[in-house]
Amino acid sequence: MLGPIAAAILEGVQGALLAILIYLLAVPFLLIAGLGFIIFFLATAYVQGRIYFELAAMRFHPAEIAKRLRKQHAGTVFVAGLFIAAFVSIPILNLATPLFATAFMVHVHKQIARRASLPFRGGSRA
Repeated sequence: MLGPIAAAILEGVQGALLAILIYLLAVPFLLIAGLGFIIFFLATAYVQGRIYFELAAMRFHPAEIAKRLRKQHAGTVFVAGLFIAAFVSIPILNLATPLFATAFMVHVHKQIARRASLPFRGGSRA
């Protein structure tokens, strides 16, 4: 069993490697005018949605439950990721992305957890 710091480092490394892989797969589409922008926007939505949802969900649940919730509600998480990707694309305002994305995904997680009737561990349920 990993300690909390080791678990956080492992999750961070896995998220970074996933992002690198997805963006490397998207690079060839930059050669096609217009399509590259759309592919990168969708890739950003997927990566940001996934990472920030798991970050928010792991505040209230163990990592296994957070990942299971993300997989079960992949569509909702992706659509929420689209909002984060749009926020990231606005110059200067994008500096607040971690704050916005974390707060937004906490709300998304709480809605999903409420619908699934999951108990909350730690923090408030509001």
